Amino acid sequence: MRGLLMIETIAALLAALALAGPQDPVQDPQTAPTRVEDVEVVARANVDLARAFVERVSAPARGRGLGRWLKVCHGIANLDRAVAQPIVDRMAARAGELGIEVEGPGCEANIIVVFTTEAGALTRAVVEADPRVFRHGGNGIDRGTAALREFQQTERPVRWWTLSVPIDSETGRRAVRVPGDRAGSSVSRRLSEALGCETPTDCVGVGAPIIQSAGGASRLTSQIIDQLYKSIVIVDIDGVAGLNAAQLGDYLAMVTLAQVDPGADTGAFDTVLNLFDNRLGVPGMTEWDESYLRALYDSPSRRRTAGAQADAVAAIMNRTAAAEPAE
Repeated sequence: MRGLLMIETIAALLAALALAGPQDPVQDPQTAPTRVEDVEVVARANVDLARAFVERVSAPARGRGLGRWLKVCHGIANLDRAVAQPIVDRMAARAGELGIEVEGPGCEANIIVVFTTEAGALTRAVVEADPRVFRHGGNGIDRGTAALREFQQTERPVRWWTLSVPIDSETGRRAVRVPGDRAGSSVSRRLSEALGCETPTDCVGVGAPIIQSAGGASRLTSQIIDQLYKSIVIVDIDGVAGLNAAQLGDYLAMVTLAQVDPGADTGAFDTVLNLFDNRLGVPGMTEWDESYLRALYDSPSRRRTAGAQADAVAAIMNRTAAAEPAE
């Protein structure tokens, strides 16, 4: 905040000016020209900062790139409708800003948010009840056993588990095998529900090995893209007490629209992910968050490596920041 001069100080300054009498006008100092080297240093710093954020928060499925939603359907459980609706509306608005199709009432939820007073116990119970919903083996769908263990054991106000699936961008079909993918067989009902199939038989024959090169792919790109298809969020009611719908809705949107590492240290960044460290100072998504999400959904999704895709996201974030007028 700008300091305010005391009245006595102002009076003294005015008196000194009156006693001094007229003086020769002060010449405007010559403005030092901006050096190209300075611009380049700032540009590199911005790129490095964006890349550091992307690398720190991104948590894609093992061995895969960053996934994105094509369409979402939000569902909230164990919360009064009057309280839940503003949160859902906020999440839906954030998805719509990114061009994601937001399905209407009666849709089958693929972003499921459960409020509970026993978050740890509920998380462990649902995983133990059907671990195959959360872990599908080494096929590029989930983050692995260690991450699932952390999901169950680490106490947080909000915890989430997001699943993605490699998709052949030319055909729209899955590009990995899952349990049950073999001639004449079908996947289990629970697994088919997790994958979004209406019935187990709908999943028959749609599995295939990961395709390394085909169609319009090149050494730099692949026709295989990663699509988010399920996000399960468990919210500790006591842990989010005192937050308003905008704060909580934005936080939930951030961790479900992107694959975010729950353990990421984001203290150095201006982000809604710091909400639970600074509740009063984080009213919702920041320009940084919005820039990240826009870059994620605008970046080429067919980059062959996760690192190349992360670099593309960081580059778009930097260009967006550079294009915005300074305040």
